[in-house]
Amino acid sequence: MSVEEEKLQGGVQSLEVGLTVLDALTEHNAPMMLKELSEVLSMHPAKVHRYVVSLIRKGYAQQLSDGRYSLGERAHAFGVNALKRTDMLELTQKYITQIQQHLNCSIHVSKWFADGAVVVQSLESNHVFNIITRVGSRMPLLKSATGRLHACLQPEYIIKPLLEKEWASSAKAGQYPANWEEFLQLKEKILQQGYASVTGDMMAGIHAVAIPVYNFSRQLDHVITCIGTEDQLPADQMQQAIDYLLGIQQQIDALFNPQVAV
Repeated sequence: MSVEEEKLQGGVQSLEVGLTVLDALTEHNAPMMLKELSEVLSMHPAKVHRYVVSLIRKGYAQQLSDGRYSLGERAHAFGVNALKRTDMLELTQKYITQIQQHLNCSIHVSKWFADGAVVVQSLESNHVFNIITRVGSRMPLLKSATGRLHACLQPEYIIKPLLEKEWASSAKAGQYPANWEEFLQLKEKILQQGYASVTGDMMAGIHAVAIPVYNFSRQLDHVITCIGTEDQLPADQMQQAIDYLLGIQQQIDALFNPQVAV
């Protein structure tokens, strides 16, 4: 037997039993009566109770008013800290895939860097005609749903000079927003509704909806944007797509911020 194996053999059995009780509370995903817990563990109720009492003392479990036992605050804190150590974009991959499969549109994910919104992930739809946004592309702040959402969620002292630069280089008749005052009006609307959308603003016949993903500190981590042609994402069906995306966004919020109700 190796030295490492000997060290593993020398574990603390009572600690292992206590962690087994904690595992049972975690895996059940709902409060349990002592009898239920003892049956799951195949352990005498009195023995289970002793371990549960210790877990409660240390904050890893709690007893509810109806007598059932559930995870305590310290156990929840462990879960949150584990999530914090995992890349936020990695954690949202299943939702990104779900959006793509449900709406069958192209998807791109963007992050804010020093002076703009940059695409960090791009997924194609199953359609013959795809809108492909290359990874590394910098999205315009005025014409794209991605850029508009990022612009509305960044400090104004950062955004204003960048917008003024775009206005100076790409000003045209009928452009909206055409100035800082109009941008502030648009920003108020976007923040209130929780998403940004465009219908042909960046490219004729191309529609897009962007939703934010916030981190544990309620700061913007990245933006998920769904893009499609008029056939793939019809203007008269945009609201249905928006409602679906907002539902997904609530699920993501509940994952990263448990206090947010879905």
